Amino acid sequence: MFRKAEKRVILIMDDAPGIQKILSVHLQKDYELVLKNDGMEGMEWLDEGHSVDLILADLKMPNLDGKEFLQIIRSSNFYKDIPVIILSAESESGERIDCLNKGADDFIEKPFNPAEVLAKIQVILRRYKGSA
Repeated sequence: MFRKAEKRVILIMDDAPGIQKILSVHLQKDYELVLKNDGMEGMEWLDEGHSVDLILADLKMPNLDGKEFLQIIRSSNFYKDIPVIILSAESESGERIDCLNKGADDFIEKPFNPAEVLAKIQVILRRYKGSA
């Protein structure tokens, strides 16, 4: 489906209102944002037929966490090509490696620098646009 010069859409799934607020403040100028409190709400929104350019997902969420969400969308013909960045307070490299092996495009530790999140989003979207 062709979109005009509209803003790209980012789905943010995080159960922490503070993280949602920080990301909103720093990303809303460049992107259309959709905020959901967990992976289940995010999946329901996607299943309603909404289109998204990138997903930011917290690792630890109620109902459907970041890893479970990754497994579902990476095994789906509809969603498998959507880039996903995992956000987490977990600093153990094993968790990062596991998420990347499950299909995450990047992993960002909390607390994060919002400018770094924006830069990583731009890099990933450039890469995906270039392969389209």
